[in-house]
Amino acid sequence: MKKLIPLLALLLLLALPACAQELEIGAFSPVGMDAAYGETTLIDLYCGPTMGFYRDGEAVIDLGQPFVFFGQYDCWAMVAQGTLGDMGAVGWIESAAANLPEEPLLGFDDALSTMVEEDTFLTVTPFGESPAALCALARGTQVLLLAQMEGWAYVQTEIEGTPVRAFLPVSAIL
Repeated sequence: MKKLIPLLALLLLLALPACAQELEIGAFSPVGMDAAYGETTLIDLYCGPTMGFYRDGEAVIDLGQPFVFFGQYDCWAMVAQGTLGDMGAVGWIESAAANLPEEPLLGFDDALSTMVEEDTFLTVTPFGESPAALCALARGTQVLLLAQMEGWAYVQTEIEGTPVRAFLPVSAIL
């Protein structure tokens, strides 16, 4: 029996790295949308589903241009300017501002509290050629992992005490 315990401990240690690499968390399925209006219609873009979330400067989305729709949460919609192949900043607008489908609903029910494992950055432009840093995140920063998409983790944390939802490389939390 005494010989089995070290063997079991070794097997458990060997299995842990493989398990740690697998993220069982929601993923996005964005949909390309045509312009909702025939003319320029600028709507405030927030980094989360309320006006209490961080806002990157005077960020807006023009619903008179094509945009990408990720889904809705409560009365807010997650969107990005552009097309599926060329998205701009990802953020949230009030759903009433546009005629959007009711599905999918974004609940983030399987969110996971985790820690940043290496110095990294947050961005709202993860799918462009050169993602712009919203802010730096130090190793050890606690984040709430909400979902993932194409090598990016969608997380919630804070910038100067204000809640923010943005993206960081998945590799920074594994």
